Amino acid sequence: MAISQRDIKLLWGRAASRCAFPDCRLQLTQDSEVTESSFPIGEQAHIVAKEQNGPRGNSPLTLDERDSYANLILLCPTHHTIIDRSPEDFPIEKLHSIKTDHELWVQQTLSQTWDLKQQARDLIYTSLIDSAVKYCHLSEWKQWTRGALDSPPRLPYSLYSDLFPFREKVWSTDFPGTLTELEKAVKTLSIVLHKAAKVFEKYCQLKKDINGNLYYEGDRPYNISAENFDGWVEECHQLIIAATKAANWFREVVR
Repeated sequence: MAISQRDIKLLWGRAASRCAFPDCRLQLTQDSEVTESSFPIGEQAHIVAKEQNGPRGNSPLTLDERDSYANLILLCPTHHTIIDRSPEDFPIEKLHSIKTDHELWVQQTLSQTWDLKQQARDLIYTSLIDSAVKYCHLSEWKQWTRGALDSPPRLPYSLYSDLFPFREKVWSTDFPGTLTELEKAVKTLSIVLHKAAKVFEKYCQLKKDINGNLYYEGDRPYNISAENFDGWVEECHQLIIAATKAANWFREVVR
């Protein structure tokens, strides 16, 4: 699992985009295309290594916990190399102390210039982005839409059950109003996918088949004409196509 956007924002925000190593505190950048050589590229270093055999990797932490904000420290490339080459000189407790001291320094020294409101706004947006990736199954989009465009269509049960909490999250969010295109894109994605799920459930069997998909059952105890069935399939397909366009828009905005 990769580091979530929420954890990245927390790490960079609380470190004020500076190396946390004592007496370094270099200003760092996240994107090499933003600046050629003004600032070194910041590195999200693991305190407990991501791999069990890495620096300080012998730990009961799960993979998700290893990629979480609590196990990360923002460093310049030089000091990232130093702590990983000499793990005995930089044990887990020492790195946590360095991180805490640096974040305290940021709060005390940079509080007048560091925009905490901006950080809060960023966290709202990154939480929405992470939720879209998770609940809309964006990383498996091609796989599940292939079944959704079959005749009759099929949807993974896990996706179907995730779309409703995603819509609730989007519509319960107090949007900051600063990234308006992102707000429009995520709202559109939630609307179209919610509508697709509601139309799909009209004639589907709300149980899983052996592959974990919801499906249409032809011998349901009511009459559905061929015309109505064809219209239902077409509406399902058109909504999946519209959802794909919305997902592509969302991806472009996030990039």
